[in-house]
Amino acid sequence: MFLSFLFNSLIVSIFLSIVFAILGIFILMRRMSFFSDGLAHAAILGLAIGFLLNLNILIFALISSIIFALLIYFLERKTKIHTDALIGLIFVSALSLGLILMSQKPGYQPELLNFLIGNVLTIDKSDLYLTIVFSLVILSIILSKFKKFFLVALDPVEAKLRGINVGLFEITLYIILGISVILGIKLVGIILVTAFLILPPITSSLVSSSFRDFVFFSAFFGLLSVFLGFSLAYLKNLPLGASIVICGSSIFFLIFILKSVLRNDLA
Repeated sequence: MFLSFLFNSLIVSIFLSIVFAILGIFILMRRMSFFSDGLAHAAILGLAIGFLLNLNILIFALISSIIFALLIYFLERKTKIHTDALIGLIFVSALSLGLILMSQKPGYQPELLNFLIGNVLTIDKSDLYLTIVFSLVILSIILSKFKKFFLVALDPVEAKLRGINVGLFEITLYIILGISVILGIKLVGIILVTAFLILPPITSSLVSSSFRDFVFFSAFFGLLSVFLGFSLAYLKNLPLGASIVICGSSIFFLIFILKSVLRNDLA
């Protein structure tokens, strides 16, 4: 039984690492790290509603994340408030309401705790199929329109001059990011999902000399972190999500130190 859960988690991790590596590129370009972190925490409201109604809490988390993503997008364009402030507003409001709803159901709530820190044993076949389907859909959308997504993220004014529907692509990116964040929190938890998202591309930026290299190495480092994290978690009986993230951050600092040493030797 444990090996079955481990296999499900490995497949989920592989698909998510590729999706997160690609999305992480746009996150860095748009400086949206706080956006993904805010969505993850705001999704607690959806989790709490699903938990209180004894329904699928992952589905409610997905719905709430999409709603919050669209709400932030709408408020960005209808107010003069800075995006970080808007995300903070949605984040704390949804989180607070979620905590209030959670308090209405007495007793220990391990299901919600699993979403906070991630738990390999909670990933079943339904999570596996859901992740594979959403991952394939997200990758097909991003890769089929990659150049347009890239131009919108890099220079929305230029994209608009070229006839690209900037608003549509931005809304699509927000929704995709919201869905991806929720899929990731069952594996690595709400607390670590942003790290899982941004570590591969920032590590890739240290070794890439072209944008094609940037994309390739981002996916490579994402997969490498997953396999190293699984090995560490299995051999040392450690939390899987935290193991993946610590392996990813270790790769980043190792490459950073090696580059610094080589730069000093050459100087």
